[in-house]
Amino acid sequence: MTGYRLLLLALVLPLATISTPGGDSVVSIASAEDNFDHSYTAWEGILREHVRRNGLVDYRGLQSNAALKGFLDSVANVSSEQLASWSRSQKIAFYCNAYNAYTFQTILDAWPVNSIRDIKPDAWDNARWKVAGRSMSLNDIEHKKLRGKMKEYRVHFVLVCAAKSCPVLPNKAIVPEGVNRQLERYARAFFTDTSRNRVDQSAGKVYLSKLMDWYRGDFDNAPAAYMARYVDEQTRIFLEAGKFSVEFNQYDWSLNKQ
Repeated sequence: MTGYRLLLLALVLPLATISTPGGDSVVSIASAEDNFDHSYTAWEGILREHVRRNGLVDYRGLQSNAALKGFLDSVANVSSEQLASWSRSQKIAFYCNAYNAYTFQTILDAWPVNSIRDIKPDAWDNARWKVAGRSMSLNDIEHKKLRGKMKEYRVHFVLVCAAKSCPVLPNKAIVPEGVNRQLERYARAFFTDTSRNRVDQSAGKVYLSKLMDWYRGDFDNAPAAYMARYVDEQTRIFLEAGKFSVEFNQYDWSLNKQ
């Protein structure tokens, strides 16, 4: 395409973001039909109103918030062509926010419930949600899209399955701009949260979330070494020396309710 035609195209089409190999955003040309709110204003409003700083959720209050349905409708109504035109960072934000929002709806549909594992049929494999025009399950979003197709394993630290041992649910939306920095920030928050991961240097033990055992293949089969990227210097040196044993914490599946 000639420079002249590119210039004309740039004048006609609005700007959108694409991600660099590191996951951050740069400006590029996008479809003029993309009217999806990539700032996730409505979803962030829901999170700020119903998610506490400790990640616990006010599900009772959420039941009467019509904004959740509105956001999920917007997720469902994205066309497959529209989604295909998005940058990697836009897709990561979309799927992460959709996953957490549909997890909310899963709990609300079964309310009252004490654990997501009590929901039948299976809350993760039941493909009942509409995402960009397709029927998808929570596992489809996480394992086929984010972990599978996109190979983005840090989503483990932002996808929250409504259990107390999950990573703390952020009370703000994941957005495309600076998505790499966001994923790094939440990974660091997860590994420095001593209720989920703890290093006892004097005893020569590392206590890790069971999440790191279930998905150890995502972390080069060396979850403690992966943790070393996100801790303080002294702890990093200890972990890199490798002179410790690893224990995985029992997972608390009770509902992350306020």
